[in-house]
Amino acid sequence: MTRLKSSVSPGFIQAAIVIMGLVTIAFIWLLDHRQYSAAHAEALDSKANEHLNLATIAAEHLKQLADRSLAVSAVVNSTANTLGNSPSDASRALAKDPVFNRFSIYDARGNWQFHSHDNLPAILPQHWLEQVYAQIENHGFVPFLPVSDISGPKIAAPKWHLPLLLPVADPQTRGQLDRIMLVEMDVGYLASLYQNIEMGYSGIIQLLDAAGQERLRADTSGVIFNGGALIAGPEQAKDPRRGGYRSVANDKVYQSIYVTAPEHGWRIVVSQQLDEILTPVQTRQTNQTWLGIIMSVAILLAISWIFTVLRRQQASLKALQNSEQEKQRLIESLETAHRRSSHAASTDHLSGLFNRREFIRIASDCLTQQRAKRRLLAILFIDLDRFKSINDTLGHKVGDMLLQAVAGRIQRMLGPEDQAARFGGDEFVVMLADNRSEQQITEWVKALTEKLSATYSLEGVELNTSPSVGISICPRDAQDIDEMIRCADAAMYSAKRAGRGQYRFFDPSLNTSRIEEFHIEQALGEALRKRQFILHYQPQVRLDTLTISGYEALVRWRHPEFGLVYPDRFIAIAERSGFIIDLGKEVLRLACEQLKKWKVQGIRTTVSVNVSALQLGQEDFADSVLRELALHDIAPDQLELEITETAILDREQLAIEHLERLKKAGIAISLDDFGLGYAGFAHLYALPISKLKIDRGLIAQLSNTHDDSPIVSSTIALAKRLQLQVVAEGVETREQLVYLKISGCDYGQGYHFSRPLSVEQLPEFDEAFKLKEVA
Repeated sequence: MTRLKSSVSPGFIQAAIVIMGLVTIAFIWLLDHRQYSAAHAEALDSKANEHLNLATIAAEHLKQLADRSLAVSAVVNSTANTLGNSPSDASRALAKDPVFNRFSIYDARGNWQFHSHDNLPAILPQHWLEQVYAQIENHGFVPFLPVSDISGPKIAAPKWHLPLLLPVADPQTRGQLDRIMLVEMDVGYLASLYQNIEMGYSGIIQLLDAAGQERLRADTSGVIFNGGALIAGPEQAKDPRRGGYRSVANDKVYQSIYVTAPEHGWRIVVSQQLDEILTPVQTRQTNQTWLGIIMSVAILLAISWIFTVLRRQQASLKALQNSEQEKQRLIESLETAHRRSSHAASTDHLSGLFNRREFIRIASDCLTQQRAKRRLLAILFIDLDRFKSINDTLGHKVGDMLLQAVAGRIQRMLGPEDQAARFGGDEFVVMLADNRSEQQITEWVKALTEKLSATYSLEGVELNTSPSVGISICPRDAQDIDEMIRCADAAMYSAKRAGRGQYRFFDPSLNTSRIEEFHIEQALGEALRKRQFILHYQPQVRLDTLTISGYEALVRWRHPEFGLVYPDRFIAIAERSGFIIDLGKEVLRLACEQLKKWKVQGIRTTVSVNVSALQLGQEDFADSVLRELALHDIAPDQLELEITETAILDREQLAIEHLERLKKAGIAISLDDFGLGYAGFAHLYALPISKLKIDRGLIAQLSNTHDDSPIVSSTIALAKRLQLQVVAEGVETREQLVYLKISGCDYGQGYHFSRPLSVEQLPEFDEAFKLKEVA
């Protein structure tokens, strides 16, 4: 420290001032540049969102017109037998909807049958006919915009008309083409929809077909003909149905936003010149530039004044500085040595907080003082959620930086009499010794939880973690520090089981619960060795026929002391202790053994088995399942595996590989507990599943009334679009059954049909259920 001070010269100070001034000026201009960049990006994003909304509305208008064309098609086809061959007879069908100017009907080979105008083609062009069959194969009987063939025969249609081709299904076979209807829409009607929309002087809206050919261009003044070609750049979008790109026309750069409807064969593009979008940003930037120039000049003048003052003081301060530096060096050397020795003995080297030994010593003294003052003293035991995953993934360096950041946030919240320590790993302990009530302690802990749950930015990496906090209070929970720490530790585990980012106060029942969990964990291994686990089966009923389609296998523990133990008491413990892997193998073995017994009895059915995350994370999971089926001579289509989305998050790639291999072998895969808040339809595309099981929490809300939750019906409809079968769990009332059948649900299970039954109870239930079907 002395050497550093003695080396400081007036020239160094002047250089430092110059550097600081230049850095400040650079910061001003850098800030100006960043503000301009942010405003630039914000303006483009805002206009992109505006154009995306406009393109979406335009696409919806076109879809509505396509739906209206279906209505016209229905009217024309219903009266086709009464139409004459003259245009005047056929054109009467257009009176239902004035948006469509002309139409013509062709048979499945493209030969003309009826038309509304003489100049319509007598034979449907071959390339249009091919597009019709391709449309049916890809999207079904949906109206679409055909792609023009420049090299082929020209279609005798004015440029103010826009053609739509409607494949009409045979009413008898439903799946074969009966007729083809050509409907021409009025382009002027489409353009008039956008005349009142403000798109600026350069804004345009385009309609492109599937080949990218422009079929319509309009602005706020109406339809544009012979406009310059917009040369499109590469698209920038993750969603194939919407996105954006840059395009160029007449040396002007445009921002283009599009919405695509592949089933109808068109794309709506909204474009506007970048110069027009960025004009307000450029105006603001000019003002900012002048402000930056003024501030830079002011800083340079201030630096010049400081130089003048420093030169006057250098002579008088030099001698005083030398003597003061020497004295200060000696004092700091002694203080530094003392601090280092004291700090090393009492603090944690990584976090700077007290270590365990020093904390217990200080907390013991403070506890005595708090009891003498009749004040509450609280001990908080804090454990970071997901710390091991962060440490293993990003390395120990980032993990150490995270611990230091957490320690810093804790320290900044401590009161004058509070203390904190790091006990090791990701465990922190805090003592609240100020004069607080229990309500104030609760509010402080809540604030701490929110503070530690905020995002951490470490070396360019943003991390998220949360604390699980256990709280014990003296004198209510314990009378000494060691016992208070144990109580807070037990409360912390209760908070961790309740979910991440939670806090819990100590409750005496926690000790009882931990003892019971310990005994269950110790007994699991012996139970697996002695094969004390059995399966109960809950029927799954096909709703359209009300017949039993299969069973879900539910494990039970036949405990020699406690009797029949249900899975809610031991499954979570098995997952934490690792016994869930062996338990999953045991359940699969029991299910295969029962299927083999039913096979000998001439009964063929399916059984679904639940699979945990740890099982999916095993390298040999798929091999073990296929091996078990082969060992018992069970067909793969008789087994169904039920997974939850959280079961594949830890090792997603390996889990999906297992599931794809098993599905390819013929085993059905279903996604269980859908609707709990984890899974979304966007994620279902990546999962090789064939069934979707709606959680009982959503089914319980159904009562077959007009205000039923639309979530269930929407989920069923979207699942059908994904070609997934739907199973409703927890069906308990007839009203729920009626609602699910109306909504198109495939299967149901729940107490309305039957509780989970033992193997011995199944024959009696099956017989009674069959009699019920007959009745």
